[in-house]
Formats: sequence, C-alpha cells, structure tokens
Amino acid sequence: MSRFLSDDDVEAITGYLSAPRLGTYLALTRARSLKDAIELHQATMSLGVALMAVTGLIEVGLRNATCKHLDTSLGGSGWLRRPPNGLRWSAYEIQSIRNGERAAQRAIYSKMTSAEKADLDDIAFPNGVPQNIKHRKLAEKRQSSIIANDGQVIAQLTMFFWKRLFSETYEVSLWKRAIKRVFPNKTLDRSDVAAKLEVIYQVRNRLAHHEPVYGRRLEDALIAIEFVAHNLESRVPSSEAPFAKFILPQRDILSGQVAIFRTTFERLCG
Repeated sequence: MSRFLSDDDVEAITGYLSAPRLGTYLALTRARSLKDAIELHQATMSLGVALMAVTGLIEVGLRNATCKHLDTSLGGSGWLRRPPNGLRWSAYEIQSIRNGERAAQRAIYSKMTSAEKADLDDIAFPNGVPQNIKHRKLAEKRQSSIIANDGQVIAQLTMFFWKRLFSETYEVSLWKRAIKRVFPNKTLDRSDVAAKLEVIYQVRNRLAHHEPVYGRRLEDALIAIEFVAHNLESRVPSSEAPFAKFILPQRDILSGQVAIFRTTFERLCG
C-alpha cells in the first residue's frame, strides 16, 4: 500500500491521525518511514474490523444463551430487575441495569412519532408541561416515563454486564445455580470461563476505541475466541458445536486478516 502514497498523500494522511497515535506505529516500525507507519496502521484497522465482527457475535451469543438458562432456572425473565431469593446484584450490576433501562427508554423514544411523544406528557408532567422548558429536558422527562420491558433492557446491556455474571461474585448464586449450563463441559471451572471472557471484553474495549491489537494481546484473543466457539453450550470442545458453526464465516475472515496482518507486521517491523 505505502508505495502508492505520494509525499503529499502522506502529509495529508498524517493530519488525520494524531501524533501519539501515529507515533505508536512509528515505534513499531522502528521509525523507518511515515509510509510504513501508515501501512501498518491500516493493516491493524482491517484486523480490528474482523475481530470486532467475531467478538460482536460472541457477545450476542453469550447474552442470549445466558438469558435462556437464567430464564429456565430462575423462573422467567423477571430475574433481571426482580432478582429471586438467593440472588443479589452488586453495585456494578445495579448501575449497569439502570444504564440499560435509560438506554432502552431512549431507543424506544427515538422510534416514536411526534404525536406519540406528545402523548407521554400526561405521565411525564402530571401538572402540565412547564413553560419555556428546554427541548433536552422535555425529551428526558418523556423518556423517563416510558416503561421498557426486560427484553428491551437486556438488549442494551453491554459485554461488561455479561462477563461479570461469570465472576467469582456470582459463583454460588448464578454459576452453580444456572449458567454452568452455558458452558456445560464438566472439565471447565467458572474461572476458566471468566478468564477467557475477560480477554474478549478487554479486546473489544480496545477495538471500540480504535486501539491496536497485536502481539500477545492478539494471540490471547484468538485463544479466547476459539475457547468460546468450541465450548458455548457444548459438552465437549468441538468445531462441530452449533455456535462454532454459526460464527465460522466471520472466523474465516478473521483468520485471513490475521495472516495478512502477520505478514505485514513481519515485513515492516521485523
């Protein structure tokens, strides 16, 4: 790629990347050239897109498999906001659920017509809409009057929430009680699952902030992805597990991008 860039192109492109960001890639290429640093940046971004697709599917699959087993074991979907006996949310989860509720309310509100939004005023402002209220405050009060169902809130919860359910905090109240069935391989401990989910969570965070994933962090991510693919709702690790087959197209794309990245990295940084 870099050989196609003119000096003017390089000067313009460096303006799109902050000095600290470009400096990361310059350091990796041992400051060989700005062109090499830009090429490595682009290879890293392409790898990140492929990683994001796979980790996104893992988040969705983990969420829905976990919800299914919690619904079955805890007597329906009410466990989220009305936890049954024996389950008590920590402050982290309470805040996550509150954030999820607000996000669900905003999502519902965004899909309403102007008339439907105005109809919320009777609930949001029982004494009448205040004069000269700012639009933002009006929207916030209307949104707070919307009742989101559990499914709508669950859809807004982040990977942070789902990986936390596999932490030591919930070993007795959730792992042994219900979500061991999400990873039913009897040779796996909760800590095995938690460690792999933490790796995926950290990588997903880096990708969301457009940070590079390479070296040991990339290798750990690939191991964690394989672990979840082969073990989610599978009694034995298997590439024939339904979830492994489900994410196979995206994993194949990722494998291709990993190969391209490694070749580019070795050429520019070796």
